[in-house]
Amino acid sequence: MKLGRTLLSALLAGMFAIPAFAAPSYSVTMVNTGNWDSWRLIDNAGTLYGSSMGFSASYANGNVNVMHVSASPAPTGGVRAISKAGHIASYEYWTTAQDYPSADGYLTFNGSTTRLGALGSGGTSLDTFANGVNNAGTVVGESRTDIRIPGGPEGYPRFATHAFTYSKGKMRDLGTLGGTASSAAAINGAGTIVGTAQNANWQDRAFIYQNGRMTDLGGFSGGSSLANDINDAGLIIGQSARDSSGYVKSAFVYANGALTDLGWGAQRDSNAVDINELGQIVGYGADANGQNRGFIYQHGQLVQLDTVVDPSANWVIKSTYSINDHGLILADACKLGVCGTVVLSPVPEPETYAMMLAGLGLLGFCARRRAHAA
Repeated sequence: MKLGRTLLSALLAGMFAIPAFAAPSYSVTMVNTGNWDSWRLIDNAGTLYGSSMGFSASYANGNVNVMHVSASPAPTGGVRAISKAGHIASYEYWTTAQDYPSADGYLTFNGSTTRLGALGSGGTSLDTFANGVNNAGTVVGESRTDIRIPGGPEGYPRFATHAFTYSKGKMRDLGTLGGTASSAAAINGAGTIVGTAQNANWQDRAFIYQNGRMTDLGGFSGGSSLANDINDAGLIIGQSARDSSGYVKSAFVYANGALTDLGWGAQRDSNAVDINELGQIVGYGADANGQNRGFIYQHGQLVQLDTVVDPSANWVIKSTYSINDHGLILADACKLGVCGTVVLSPVPEPETYAMMLAGLGLLGFCARRRAHAA
């Protein structure tokens, strides 16, 4: 029986090793809700969030739900962030009767919507964009301040835009890294905030904000950088220029004080856009022809999504937007010249199924041998 135990042990080890390292394959489902709809987020229930006809909206079970967060008859806006507790951060951008464009940020929870206001206190165009929200209902984003900056046409002064947090009816300015502009992109469950801010040299840099302090995350070879998201484990994703020229930018993950290039290619642009609680990262990179191709990064490996869908279906996976904790990916894709929003669903690989079936068969055979021997 020594040989049988050795073979069984090896087979079981193979069964459980394959899913940990092999890239999953994906089925592709087109989202057909109309040409004026734009979906950018997917939650753990599979509900999509974004905009419909310019209004903030969601899509589930074949139905589009328009939120109407403001009284504007013809806005341009949409949902920018969601929390697992059900908070929805959105914005609407519209033109006033005086022909001044204005953006407002909103927080919706349990059917009630709150307008966030702005860091600035007067004048026109007090723009606020809500970009992130956590389970406590704290919203982060960017808002126009009352800080004047040089430039702009006569009669239309320019004002600095700063990152903010909004909680319990109060908005707080997070400042910058020494420049005039900043924007918060995301906040995790612990309240740690990431985004992008200008430093004193007018260079954009990714930042982390915690314990009341904004810290520069750095960049590859001193280049510019931006942070797009952070998960509850504190992993931060974004994009950084390869050098000070900024000609090529690469997707990164930041952990343990260091930026790691995700490996799309040093000569072509890439960007990491979303990360889930499992540490799976989605993004996109330019191919040799300059066209975007979506990717997933997990277990230290980057996989182009085109290569893990049914090749006979002729899908080209373009920009990715969101990944939920079940691995469902929201993306743009094209098939035989027809393009639109799709949901990619992970499926077990055929090799994994074969190994599992073989293992179950061997387990049954060994059980029968033991019963017969008894």
